[in-house]
Amino acid sequence: MRTRATVGTAMVCAALLALAACGDGGSSGDQAEGSTIKIGFVGALTGPLSPSGQNSLAGLKAGAEYVQQHNPGTKIVIEQRDTKGEPTAAVAATRALAQDGVSALYFTTEAFPPVQDVLNQVKVPGDTAGGIGSIAADVGDSKRYKYAFSTGAGTSGETSITPLLEYAASAGKTVAMLDDSSAYGTAQTKDTLAIAQSRLPDVKIVHESFPSTASDVTAQLTKLKDSGAESLIVWSYGAPLVATMSSLNKIGWNPQMSAVLGIGDPATTELIPEGMKKTLAAGPIAKTFLSSSAGDASGVTADFVKLYLKAKGKTEFNALDSVGAVSFDWALLVTQAAQQAKSTDADAIKKALVSGGTFQGANGTYTFGPDKRIGIDADQLGVFVPAQPCPDGKCVEAAVSAGE
Repeated sequence: MRTRATVGTAMVCAALLALAACGDGGSSGDQAEGSTIKIGFVGALTGPLSPSGQNSLAGLKAGAEYVQQHNPGTKIVIEQRDTKGEPTAAVAATRALAQDGVSALYFTTEAFPPVQDVLNQVKVPGDTAGGIGSIAADVGDSKRYKYAFSTGAGTSGETSITPLLEYAASAGKTVAMLDDSSAYGTAQTKDTLAIAQSRLPDVKIVHESFPSTASDVTAQLTKLKDSGAESLIVWSYGAPLVATMSSLNKIGWNPQMSAVLGIGDPATTELIPEGMKKTLAAGPIAKTFLSSSAGDASGVTADFVKLYLKAKGKTEFNALDSVGAVSFDWALLVTQAAQQAKSTDADAIKKALVSGGTFQGANGTYTFGPDKRIGIDADQLGVFVPAQPCPDGKCVEAAVSAGE
């Protein structure tokens, strides 16, 4: 793992240093020493969705600082627009930023789906974390939405399920699955069943669901416990996940559990039953943030941790902070694509991104294609033990054999 990070650092540095030497140019869009790349941010910075937006903006600013530290000849300008969570505001902000000449845009999850037709019109690549999930089937050059990307590690599609499912299956042939009846929970359950049937045909999945407004889930968990399942996958976050953890404590069931990254929130981590603290795993999270024991991150990931904490005004890193690497990496990838294209033109950057080459970031190695727009694959993701700290950027990896 350290070798991967060291190689990744060298590749990023080489790409960014090369940027300063890119030619003197033909067109006015040619990338040259002293060039400026504008990246627009569109998302909720105020209102109920603001915590996510503020984290994403901090990651983007940290990425800009990283680029400028490693390539003094390039300047990254972040132009931000607060949507307050309103879809119509996201559309208007996207148009305005495109008119301002941004080379790329970053969107928070809720702002991404409504702007896709506008991105097609203005020909500016847009990135997000989980926002691509609801439109993924229509994304790609041969499909409807041609300028959509995701640098989210495990936030959408098969990559968000496979590491958690494989961890659960390592405990035995019967896996319990619980969701909170939300659109997210229902979709994840449907996809989990399909993936299990295809990849793990010998695994039996027993399923229960509960209303997202429920404060007690003991009835559903008792049924799953009585099924003889050795492990549990929970597709829920926020208040429903809190209800699930409280209910596990009530019935005294301690299965090997897989849960979403959000269980790394210190407030939720406190609710993990004592008997599950060594085997409960959460994620997915990029392997660049994982180790056999808590420790220091290395390479680009270590730089991200330092710069992100600075941008947030924090002193301690936790697993949830790794979501800032999604926007951080977008700043790096846009810069690397500009170097490859020798241009800061938005459409040229998009074409470079989908050319099939590799791009390096804190989350690892990204590869996109004409119809491949989620750049991190499942083999670069893992799960961590949320009951253990990761103060310097390395969370404790949950071993697949934990349930054996």
